[in-house]
Amino acid sequence: MLDTLSEDIVVAPVPVCITAEQLPLIERVIQEVRPRIQADGGEIELGAIAGDTIRVRLSGACLHCSMAGQTLGGIRRRLVAELGVPVRVLPALD
Repeated sequence: MLDTLSEDIVVAPVPVCITAEQLPLIERVIQEVRPRIQADGGEIELGAIAGDTIRVRLSGACLHCSMAGQTLGGIRRRLVAELGVPVRVLPALD
């Protein structure tokens, strides 16, 4: 969503930074989805948080699953609902 101030100036929304107070909410959401992921032979854990980006580590069956992107999208929607701010959920890079 971009807000236009005039025809020439476009202002992009400022990314949020996840706070230490929000960390327990993030961990709780991951714990809540973990049993369903494990039931399909996968595993998930919190990887890192930077700014508005939450990285999760997927392993097991999730590594080669064509639905991994859908899983991350579902987790993102739950986190946005829980935190009340927009966030990005990406796979951990390690």
